[in-house]
This record gives sequence, structure tokens and C-alpha cells, in this order.
Amino acid sequence: MENNVSFIAELASLHPMLEWIRVHLEKVGLSDIEIKRLEIAIEEGLVNIISYAYQGERGTIEIAFHYEERKYVEFTITDSGLAFNPLKHKKEIDPFVPIEQLEAGGLGIVFMHKLMDKVEYHRRKGKNHLILRKELS
Repeated sequence: MENNVSFIAELASLHPMLEWIRVHLEKVGLSDIEIKRLEIAIEEGLVNIISYAYQGERGTIEIAFHYEERKYVEFTITDSGLAFNPLKHKKEIDPFVPIEQLEAGGLGIVFMHKLMDKVEYHRRKGKNHLILRKELS
């Protein structure tokens, strides 16, 4: 199963984007807990694009959903904003440091890696492509 959609890259679109994602994950039959974990990881990518990709200019976010039955679900998030590879900004977190003392930024990438089985970034033809996959085995 495959499907894709485009949204305006603005905070007001975040809830509709997450709702679109949830509908697709529910169709696959994932539990509410699994869906919430995937939403957290995907939301981190979306918020980064909304906040930084277009530098105050109007832009779009395309979300593609791909499902291989009993194998995996995959989302590809595409924007044509500034080139930015989020994987180069991954932080290592000391679990013994209180969250209030952690430096801001970069934690979303940690969440993506912890909650997804595959996180990839590619820049092609002037577009950023963030691929997030969860294995279903």
C-alpha cells in the first residue's frame, strides 16, 4: 500500500499531518502504543522542517507512506527548503544528566533513532528526503 499527500509547511498543518499519519497506521493495524511511538519520531522531523527549512518563506511538506504487509511501514518526508541533514546533528545523551541540564536541540534526532529501525537522509534535485522506517517483524 502506498499513498502520499502535501501540506503547507506551517505549525497549523502539524495536527492534520499527524492525523493523516495516524489514519494510515491504524489501517495497518498497529496498536495505539506503536502508533504513538511512530508519531513522536515523525513529528520531530516535521517540526524541524516547519521551523527551519523555509526560513520564514512559504513552502510545502510532502509525506509519502509505504507499507509492505507484515514487513514494515515507511514514511518519506520531503521538502524543498534549505539543505539540512539532521543525521549529522545527532547527539549522544548521558542518561544520568537531568533533562533540565541538557543542551537544547538535537534531541529529536535521538528520538527518531530510538523509535525507528531505519532513519536516512538524502538531498536530491533540490529537495530534502527524510526516510523513517519501522520493521513489523
